[in-house]
Amino acid sequence: MRRAAVSVPANIAEGAARSGIKELLYFLSIATGSLSELDTLTELAAKLGFVADAKQIQEQMDDVAGLVMGLSASLKRRS
Repeated sequence: MRRAAVSVPANIAEGAARSGIKELLYFLSIATGSLSELDTLTELAAKLGFVADAKQIQEQMDDVAGLVMGLSASLKRRS
């Protein structure tokens, strides 16, 4: 879960450091995939009893997903 969670901002940062919108969009896509992976792992952890209440984690992931998708949509409109 930590690896997937760290991958989200790391991919956003890497994409932002690249030289174009197309590359940033690619890395935002990878970040979205990491969020999906984290979502799956959170559900599994909750079902296996490792996480007492996954609701807070889910809400945070939803917030981040909305920001990433909003940025992606904005960049797509610009290009």
